[in-house]
Amino acid sequence: MHGCRPAARFLALLAVASLPLAPSRLLAAPLQSFSISSGTTTSSYYAAASATAKVFNRKSAAYGMKLATVASAGSVANIDAVAEGRASFGIAETELLKRAAQGVRPWEGKARGGLRAVLGLYPATVTIVAAVDSGIKRVPDLKGKRLNIGAPGSIDNTYAGALLQMSGLNPGEVITTQHSTALAPELLQKGDIDAYLCIVGHPNLTVLEASSGKRKVLLVPLDDTLIKQVTSNNQLLAPVVIPMRFYPNVQGSGIVQSLGVRTVLFTSSDQSDEAVYRVVREILGNFDLFRRQHPILQELTPEQAARITVIPLHPGAARYFKESGLMP
Repeated sequence: MHGCRPAARFLALLAVASLPLAPSRLLAAPLQSFSISSGTTTSSYYAAASATAKVFNRKSAAYGMKLATVASAGSVANIDAVAEGRASFGIAETELLKRAAQGVRPWEGKARGGLRAVLGLYPATVTIVAAVDSGIKRVPDLKGKRLNIGAPGSIDNTYAGALLQMSGLNPGEVITTQHSTALAPELLQKGDIDAYLCIVGHPNLTVLEASSGKRKVLLVPLDDTLIKQVTSNNQLLAPVVIPMRFYPNVQGSGIVQSLGVRTVLFTSSDQSDEAVYRVVREILGNFDLFRRQHPILQELTPEQAARITVIPLHPGAARYFKESGLMP
C-alpha cells in the first residue's frame, strides 16, 4: 500500500493541474485590438474616443476584441487613417466627412468613398480664445494679431482661413501659426500668440488650461452676420452658444455665440458588420453610462446618435438602429 502512494499522488496532482489548462489558454488568448484615431490628448475627440473605448471594453473579454484610443492630428488625419486601413475607427466632423467622400479640398483626386458612419456624437464649436490685453473682442480685431490656427490636418486649420475671410479679413492681415491646439494655452500664457482658434466640444481642456494662468483670457463671439451667412450656405453648420458656466476664470459674462458642426464616429466599409454592431450595441445599450464619461456627451440623445446622413451608415450600425426602433 505504501509503495503505491507516490504514484497515486502523482496522478492526483496531474489531474488537478490539467483541469484549468483549457480555460487558461482561452483567457491567455490575445484580444483583437480595434483602434480609434482621435485627436490630441487634450481634445474633445480624444475624450469621446476614450469614453467609447471605456464603455465597450467592459465586454472585451466576451467579444474577444477591445477598442484602443490613439492620439492624432485631428479630423483629416483620422479620415486618412481609416480610409487607408491604418485605424479601425475615427472621429471627424460631418463637414469634413462630406468633403472627403466628394473628393473636395483637401482630398482632390482621392475621394474617400469607403467611409461609413457608426454613431453621431456631440457638436464641435468654433472657439476663439484671446488674451484680454491683446484688445481682441471681435473677429475683425484679429487684424495684425498673432493667431494660432491649429496643426495641419486639424479641422481648426482647415477652416480658419475661410472663417477669417468671411469675417472681412484678407490673407496676410492676420499673423497665423500652425501649432497643435494642445500647445496653444501655453503659447498664449507665454505671450507668443495673442489668440488661438479651435473647433471643439465644450467643456474643453484647452480653454480651462488657458484661463488658469496669469494672463487673463476671453472667448470671442462670432457676429450675427457671419453666422447667418455661413448657416444659410451650409446646413451642416448651426448657430450655438458656448456654455460659459464651465469656464469661471474666463473674463466676461455675456453670451458667446458661435457655429457648431456635429461630430461622428465612423469606420470603413471593410469593417465587419459584427464588430460595428457590437460597438453600437454596447454604447447605446449603456447610453447613460456613456454620457456620464464626459460633459460633452451629456446632451446627446439616442436619436441624434442614429441620425447621420452625410455619409452612408455602416450595415452593422443600421442593424442595431433598426432593432432598437431608432430607424425604420
